[in-house]
Amino acid sequence: MKYIRIILAALVLSVSVSCTSDFLDVDPTTEIPEKDYYDDYETLLKGLMAAYAPLQWPDFVFGEYGPLAFVSDVMSDDVRVGGANETDIPYLQLMRKFSATPNHTPSVLWVVLYSGVYRANTVLQYVDTAEGMSGATRSRIKAEAYALRAYYYTWLWKLFGNVPYYDRNPTGPDYLIDQLTADGVYAKIIGDLDAALTGSGLPKVVKSAELGRFTRAAAQMLRANVVMYQQDASRYATVLTDMCEIIGSGLYSLRSDFAGLWTDSGEWGTESIFEINYTDSPSSRTWENPTKAGGTVFPTLIGINGYSGPKWDTGGYGFEPVEEALYNAYEGDDTRRDATILNFAKYRQQHPEATYTPRYDDTGYFNRKYLGRADGHDKYTGNAPEMNFRNNYRVWRYAETLLIASELIVRTNGDRDEADDYLNQVRARAFGMKPGDAAFAAKRRPATLDNLLLENRLEFALEGHRFWDLVRYGKAEEVLGSRGYTDAKKHLPIPQSEIDQAHGTLKQNPY
Repeated sequence: MKYIRIILAALVLSVSVSCTSDFLDVDPTTEIPEKDYYDDYETLLKGLMAAYAPLQWPDFVFGEYGPLAFVSDVMSDDVRVGGANETDIPYLQLMRKFSATPNHTPSVLWVVLYSGVYRANTVLQYVDTAEGMSGATRSRIKAEAYALRAYYYTWLWKLFGNVPYYDRNPTGPDYLIDQLTADGVYAKIIGDLDAALTGSGLPKVVKSAELGRFTRAAAQMLRANVVMYQQDASRYATVLTDMCEIIGSGLYSLRSDFAGLWTDSGEWGTESIFEINYTDSPSSRTWENPTKAGGTVFPTLIGINGYSGPKWDTGGYGFEPVEEALYNAYEGDDTRRDATILNFAKYRQQHPEATYTPRYDDTGYFNRKYLGRADGHDKYTGNAPEMNFRNNYRVWRYAETLLIASELIVRTNGDRDEADDYLNQVRARAFGMKPGDAAFAAKRRPATLDNLLLENRLEFALEGHRFWDLVRYGKAEEVLGSRGYTDAKKHLPIPQSEIDQAHGTLKQNPY
């Protein structure tokens, strides 16, 4: 018999503009059989909110840092690791050299992602029997749980490839479950996303109090990302239809001011399709209790060490120094350049009083999208303000919808004028223009695969896209080979602790 220990605490997804999700706390004095607990709408909804909670955890939990965008970008050509020295966060230092080992691999992400899988499975186990809800509500909860499970498995699949797949939570002797190939995991993810998107379970829009829950467009974006990474041409037509549905819905549009996307006012704006919510107030998250609801430590992690001056927070750790080559990849009048990257030398021209203390592998360029602002957290919460910045993590933006649609049209030999239009909508915004402006004519580009790869780099720099794009385009060896990348290193080593616990049933990835 499985038991769940609970406190009946309020589980909220949003607080004002910045949102957060809580999870089931532990009360050692209360024991209820799990099957008797999840027997009605209220408890099932708490279980669903618990399934959302691990979305917030990767930046710091279980004593380790693992922000998904940073972990991804470390393997790209856009950033270095930084930190105090060459041994700070060892697994990241080794990942950048493509020298990860089973004992130095992002094991924290393995645990976090499988925690999310477990919680989503729990919802799916009881959603059909819980009472007190309409058919539409039941369908929505089930669709969200499928989408969440797909999201967690997508990251396991991309990072580790060949992983155990649990479509129900294991108990007793079936704890050790067969490991699937990466292709087998892909098929399961697609199955979950097809289930989530069948029918009308997922809403097209949600109330402000529900921002942070899956919508239909969010699940469509996840399906498109998975299909594109797998290069599954048999599904290109389906996901192109998804993108056209989002574009034609009228629910989303590009924000005219690219820099504004990364401010408080840019959260859950018309360009946002899905974000992971963080809040600084109220926050119960501390270093000792990092799974509590609250803010994010990522801005501190990448912040400017020993900074003195206006605008930015002073307590950064100096991780993720940005490569100068990325800064130089932008045209000088591309507004994304200085909205994405803080060039400290240029910044000092406007603020000569600004100084900082360089750390290991410093370049003088910083991730401005998520850099900690001086007013970015409540300094008086008493709950570790340095780990409670309110910067939401932008998962999918409408700009990505346009670029995916453009790429799919090219890959399926569709209407090139339409593909060009989608690409150039994104480019026009970058230069502060409209696609039809006469001045934009010199900036227009045809939708070719090479142009789309570059545009993805410029638009989504430091958001965790670049490495995965290089892999799926077949360019990773060409761009990263000098650092040791080969296609045999597409998947990271599985944590040795997991290999040991599996008693021979889990096979290590070649690396």
